[in-house]
Amino acid sequence: MGALLFLAALALVSAQSPPNPLTAAERRGKEIYLRGTSPSGREIVARLNELDVPASAFPCSGCHGIRGEGKSEGGVTAGNLTWSNLIKPYGHTHSTGRKHGPFSESSLIRAVVNGVDSDGNELLVAMPRYKLSPEDMADLIAYLKRIDTDLDPGLTETKVTVGLVVPSSGALAEVGAAMKDVLAAYFDNVNSRGGIFSRKIELKVADAGAGGAMTSTAAQNFAHKEQIFAFVGGLSAGSDPQLAALARTEEIPFIGPSTLLPHLENPVNKYLFYLLPGVSEQAMALVNFAVLRPESKRAPVALVYSDTTLSSAAGNAAAVQAQKAELAIAKKIVFKSANFDPRSIVAELKTSNVESLFFFGEAKEQLSLLNEAAAAGWSPNLFLIGTLGGTDLSTILRPGSSNHAFLAFPTVPSDISNEAGDEFRALQDKYKFPPRHIAAQISAFAAAKVLVEGLTRAGRDLNHEKFITALDTLYDYETGVTPRLTFGPNRRVGAAGAHIVTFDPAKKEFTPLGWFNAY
Repeated sequence: MGALLFLAALALVSAQSPPNPLTAAERRGKEIYLRGTSPSGREIVARLNELDVPASAFPCSGCHGIRGEGKSEGGVTAGNLTWSNLIKPYGHTHSTGRKHGPFSESSLIRAVVNGVDSDGNELLVAMPRYKLSPEDMADLIAYLKRIDTDLDPGLTETKVTVGLVVPSSGALAEVGAAMKDVLAAYFDNVNSRGGIFSRKIELKVADAGAGGAMTSTAAQNFAHKEQIFAFVGGLSAGSDPQLAALARTEEIPFIGPSTLLPHLENPVNKYLFYLLPGVSEQAMALVNFAVLRPESKRAPVALVYSDTTLSSAAGNAAAVQAQKAELAIAKKIVFKSANFDPRSIVAELKTSNVESLFFFGEAKEQLSLLNEAAAAGWSPNLFLIGTLGGTDLSTILRPGSSNHAFLAFPTVPSDISNEAGDEFRALQDKYKFPPRHIAAQISAFAAAKVLVEGLTRAGRDLNHEKFITALDTLYDYETGVTPRLTFGPNRRVGAAGAHIVTFDPAKKEFTPLGWFNAY
């Protein structure tokens, strides 16, 4: 009996132990197998019916399955490519009557490149012949030897485990706690209705300390320690490049991290899904709005921003978009935040007859510059980002002012539909979490909805690849609490644009002018 108990305990420990991570070669081979692209950037070509096309149009996984299990479609059967099957000592007999012995590495290379099996028989014409480098071929074989044991973490028949990384101390601790309240409540509510295809969603929380740069370290340690299928929500500001690298190397999806600097890469990092626009997207949308105003093209336009991270991101994006949209920037000034001289900037812009000003700086810099402008009798049209410079324009623009101020925002109250507002309030009433840091709670709520939608669309036979593909099909997806979200293979910011509002100094109120896309 003691031996049986020991073996049972050993089996339980083994079942709970994380699988061995893929080697670098196996990771590269996985990309070749799943997507037909080489991480090195080398071209891989598929030849089908004497026609050469990119292998990404005919990746191995398209016919042989995500796990190499093989499948039949349209009367054509694609064989099982798991290594244990390929090297069966007694060989293979196919439904067509074709027979051949076991494969070796060299005979598999001939099959992929020349289209012949291990005995030299021609493969079906439906099987493309691939042109790829020896290095890529070696990586592909390395992955095929692991493909049947390469299981996505955090996924069992009864549950899917997701992670949340939030600070437990510092200025953002309460914001993180507010997000946790919403996610825990939302997933528990989903689980109470049976989960997703009978899988319950388990939320595990990683402690990011004071946040910021510690976030990526906490996420990485957590991903290695715990079995996490995806990260959802959370505060990524200060760690966006590091979290992006983690998502890519560990192949863990991040859904809806909250940041003003979405980390966008070329080629696209397929594991990142930002819901709301950062300052770059908002600046680009602001430019696109300005282009539609005839006065913006008649008189000189200036672009002024500081050397801080956020302001620089907004300023650089605005400059690039202005060039694309053929909006001439007559003056461009980048100032050092530590040596801000609003008087000299105002004097230079007024002398240049600038009538429209894109200004991206902190609230105190915005206030100082516009006070100097008022003192100098200079009243340009203002194009601002609300999250950068603050929204209290009543101290700057007074009734009778000839300034027109236009601000970009990622969301506005009108984004929240009555139905979604009722859903959020019902959740709050049921789980009794306090309403605090509402913007953060709404962000977490939207991230949870997107995650659940992706799991639902991916279906019962869930894995990372199907989950990501499902999210890539979201088009004008209505969360009810954000602008409509659209993702795709080359788009990783769901709401890529901004709401533009104008400020009426007489009424001291904002008037929405509509949503404008960044691209």
